[in-house]
Amino acid sequence: MALNPETSPEPAELRAYLRHELELAALYRRIADAERDPVKASSFARLATEELEHAREWAEKLGVDPDTVRQRGLGLRLRVVWWASRLIGSEHAVALPLLMRGEERAVAAFAAHPSLRELEDEARIHAAELAELGGPGAFDGIRTALGRSASASGTLRAAVLGVNDGLVSNFSLVMGVAGGTDDSQIVLLAGVAGLFAGAFSMAAGEWISMRSQRDMYQHLIRVEERLFDTQPEMATMQIQEIYVLKGVEREDAIAIARQLTSNRGVALDTLSREKLGVNPAQLGSPWGAAWTSFLAFTIGAVFPVVPFIFVSGNSAAVAAAGASSVALLVVGGAMAGFTGNGVLRGSLRMLLVGAVAAAVTFGIGSAVGVTLD
Repeated sequence: MALNPETSPEPAELRAYLRHELELAALYRRIADAERDPVKASSFARLATEELEHAREWAEKLGVDPDTVRQRGLGLRLRVVWWASRLIGSEHAVALPLLMRGEERAVAAFAAHPSLRELEDEARIHAAELAELGGPGAFDGIRTALGRSASASGTLRAAVLGVNDGLVSNFSLVMGVAGGTDDSQIVLLAGVAGLFAGAFSMAAGEWISMRSQRDMYQHLIRVEERLFDTQPEMATMQIQEIYVLKGVEREDAIAIARQLTSNRGVALDTLSREKLGVNPAQLGSPWGAAWTSFLAFTIGAVFPVVPFIFVSGNSAAVAAAGASSVALLVVGGAMAGFTGNGVLRGSLRMLLVGAVAAAVTFGIGSAVGVTLD
């Protein structure tokens, strides 16, 4: 196939395409060799051969002898795909989209150059074949891997973890320092420092976590957008399979898929919600989660500290232990009730965990305090 000089990609792009085709060929060959299903192994072997032929075409356009082209090693991205296919199976919905993404990348690259439309069509066929290799359960793993909706993972999770961590960690810290010194001001200083250090650390960690999660969901949604824009037939096929998995007759599922894909917004919303398990309008707020985590940690960490503001010596330590124990019972019971478990058991379990942690740090503080004296 001759290239039009006005529309042909630059040599650097050609080399990038060549590398990509060689890596895909190597990846499909590895999967074929490891695949136990003979039908799937044959399909992947054929894909490897066709990708190698594409690579030879690129080599010829670059002025390289096609006969010298050989399969190469895998780059980092496709190496991740390879290990994913080994760990969870090439047909699993966590590995399958990664395999399809390689073909999608080729489709997008070819579509940008009119002279490469022939290869664009072949890449589309490869992507469709990968979708067929996934079978009727091809999309179950994505929903399982992503788990719940992003909106459910924000402020509530941050609040629960924040109160729990603030209470247990600062209770342990205060008891540890109290075991090493009788000076209530030192214990108070340590408790306040621990409160703010922990609260800021929790907030920063939660912000980074939620930001990363949000970026991941946005990336997955953009992938679905590119899929719809560059491969509408495949998007229709995926929506069709979603409804087949819900128990809808295939003919009805085909009609539903065609109706949904007639509207880009509706189609993308369906793919995001049903395939990815993500509500595009509720991806979670990093700042909301960070502030919730900060406040929740502070609330939990306050209980061991407050007694040292009003009393001193052993009385303050006893009061801190009492206040923290009551808080542990309440938090443990609330968490157990929220999750549907026994409230009493949850309360006692939380109290036991907190008490053991505080006792251990108190013992360490006492030993260190005696050594320093």
